[in-house]
Amino acid sequence: MEQRKTKGKNSAKSYAQASSPANDILKLRDAFPALPNKKIIEIHNVTLNGIQPIGKKKLSITTKGPSRKQAIVLLLSQHVNSIMNNAGLHVNSINGLLKGIKSTLRVEFIRPATESIIITTNNVPAPSDLSVIERYVKSIEGIGQNEVAAPRLPQSKSYLKIIPYLQSSGLAITSKDIANYLKNSDLFEGTTLVVKPRVIKVSPKSDMAIIWVDIWDSQNGSKAKTLINHSFNFGRYIATFRGTSMNLGVLQCHNCWKWGHTTFSCKAHGSKCQKCKGPHKIKNHRDFAWCCKANFKLNPPHLETKQGEPCPHTFKCVNCKGDYMADNAKCPF
Repeated sequence: MEQRKTKGKNSAKSYAQASSPANDILKLRDAFPALPNKKIIEIHNVTLNGIQPIGKKKLSITTKGPSRKQAIVLLLSQHVNSIMNNAGLHVNSINGLLKGIKSTLRVEFIRPATESIIITTNNVPAPSDLSVIERYVKSIEGIGQNEVAAPRLPQSKSYLKIIPYLQSSGLAITSKDIANYLKNSDLFEGTTLVVKPRVIKVSPKSDMAIIWVDIWDSQNGSKAKTLINHSFNFGRYIATFRGTSMNLGVLQCHNCWKWGHTTFSCKAHGSKCQKCKGPHKIKNHRDFAWCCKANFKLNPPHLETKQGEPCPHTFKCVNCKGDYMADNAKCPF
């Protein structure tokens, strides 16, 4: 009887309990000879422990943003060109001042941007480093003290929505109304909008709308975190901030001016003009475009555009063939 009881206990054990881990791994090894040892062990562990349930996907509401190893200085266009003409000299001068305050930060190069210069560094600039850069730029000959904005680090974007909002009959709210309200709200203090808020009705016949709000933020989304799940009075209604997935929209390349890819991933050889598609930048269109040059072989002859006058010719958009440039907001793409 004792032997029967013992046998019964052994027979009640599962395969995983009765067999040793080493034997199981060897059997898997024989069954899947092409798999690496690490994968065999992973399969064995899943067999014993089961597959863990996958949790709800976390919303990604903040963009990674550009590298913070740079400082952005807003300037007038003429000052940007003046600085870029002697960029190497300015790099050495700023580095000399940084050494003077015993900072380990060093400027690597300066590049131009739209009404600004971007000073790329070997590390993330500290506030004291930004102060040195600001004082130096303001000391450059020809640049006024009030013509230089304080240097700042690049920022990321966070994407939020305000729900719900009930539209009263005949009193549809506008983006401007939302922007003004947020500007005067203590909850939104210190927060800057990227673009105007967008008010979108839930359905054509609904009185409810969702307000989409994009804000400048840090890479860890600290400002968004202070707003999410906070409610506030919006007129007679109570509205709440919620996070929403990043909606970067369709990208337009600023190199070839076509949609669907970034400027850095563009495979076109050289920049193209958004006006005439020529191999030059828009700022040099007047000097390089064929339409502004004389051609007396044509019948009737094509006359040169007078010096100092903008190009009077019209072209089709490279994307939709409309009567405007490729970066015009009228383009439906």
